[in-house]
Amino acid sequence: MHTTNTRFWKKKSLSQYVLDSDGSLSLFVLFSLGIMAAFLNQHLRMGLNIPGHHGLEWMTLLVFGRMQSRYRWAALVVAGGAASTYMLQTTYMPLAHSFKPALIYLLNGVCVDVLFSLSSGKLPLLFKGMLLGGISHMAKPVVLIPLAILFDMNFGSFSKYGYMYPVLTHFLFGSTGAVAGIGLARLAPPQRRRQ
Repeated sequence: MHTTNTRFWKKKSLSQYVLDSDGSLSLFVLFSLGIMAAFLNQHLRMGLNIPGHHGLEWMTLLVFGRMQSRYRWAALVVAGGAASTYMLQTTYMPLAHSFKPALIYLLNGVCVDVLFSLSSGKLPLLFKGMLLGGISHMAKPVVLIPLAILFDMNFGSFSKYGYMYPVLTHFLFGSTGAVAGIGLARLAPPQRRRQ
């Protein structure tokens, strides 16, 4: 008599999509954090009119995702979610003018992952987060300044504030966002160790 294997018909627990077997965030959730960050960036208008102010929510989610995952390139996965969402919105939203924001998301993700793996474990966590978030978010103006000088173009915040002010504000907002991400990670349930 043929028996049907009903195991595949059972609904799977949502927790297995949220957490991997070691208790760290799954790739699906990391990618979803990036989607959330891109939507916040496009739709959250804080009215601060200060370069780099979106580093508050962006670095919060990016650093939170990195700290809650044991995957080596976790921040890049979050950045991939943000970049993909941005590119999908370009078809429908007049706010999206170029590929530059998507590339900046990816650059920030790589910076966070590389700095996270290179930074000393002896540094206090908050200080480490401030440096990591500040430097990673500051990468945007640091990369764009040589292009502005080379092509003799002042665009974006450079035309209004010059070069140094955007670098400083990106660092400050990135640091603040990273500290907030560390705080969120500390509030989250502890990860289970591998057996």
